[in-house]
Amino acid sequence: NQNLHTVTGPINVVTGKRKRITLLECQSGSAAMLDCAKIADLVLLVVDAKFGFEMETFEFLNILQTTGFPKVMGIFTHLDQFQTVKNLRKTKKLLKHRFWTDIYNGAKMFYFSGTIHGKYLKNEVKQLSLFISRVKVSLVFIRVLFCFVGR
Repeated sequence: NQNLHTVTGPINVVTGKRKRITLLECQSGSAAMLDCAKIADLVLLVVDAKFGFEMETFEFLNILQTTGFPKVMGIFTHLDQFQTVKNLRKTKKLLKHRFWTDIYNGAKMFYFSGTIHGKYLKNEVKQLSLFISRVKVSLVFIRVLFCFVGR
């Protein structure tokens, strides 16, 4: 329930008596991706749906595969920028097919429609946070890595 205007360093969130989540943001450099891939238990791969997957996405997925491949969830943003429902459905289908091809069939995905006053819709963020809090990971401290891809 707090707004962060600038993110400096990791953010720790207490989700229960014995469970904490550490949020990290990964830069697009190869060294930063490698360092983050080594420690991540859960990766939230944020992709701008208007631009689709870029080379940095595939590079990061390749690094994840070589370092142990943690759980990966896709978050597709800016879905409100599509003019017609037909284009939106077509793009969602293509993104889902490509994501499931690169990760695994049935990998969890979330769709964020857009922002209002610089914030994502509350119900979409709430669904994502509920799912993250229920993810079964062997560690008490879950390190979630945000990998922002797109413009």
